Amino acid sequence: MTTFQSRLLEFVRSDLLRRSDVAIDENTYLFDDGLIDSLKILQLIAFVEIETGQTIPDRDVVMSNFRTVRTIAQRFGSASPDG
Repeated sequence: MTTFQSRLLEFVRSDLLRRSDVAIDENTYLFDDGLIDSLKILQLIAFVEIETGQTIPDRDVVMSNFRTVRTIAQRFGSASPDG
């Protein structure tokens, strides 16, 4: 797991979920399992943009790019300093 992926997973756990009864890992389906909603996706996108130093174009804001923490890290993490 990359450093970016670890930070992303921690952000989802601590900032987006804030529920201690939900155990997630990098392969947990964030939307399919109802963990992330339309408001939380905005926070998630902002976090990814800050961490990677890149703006995510609207065309890339699709479910397939944000399905899991691993998916997000693979799609957008290459622009982060630790890839």
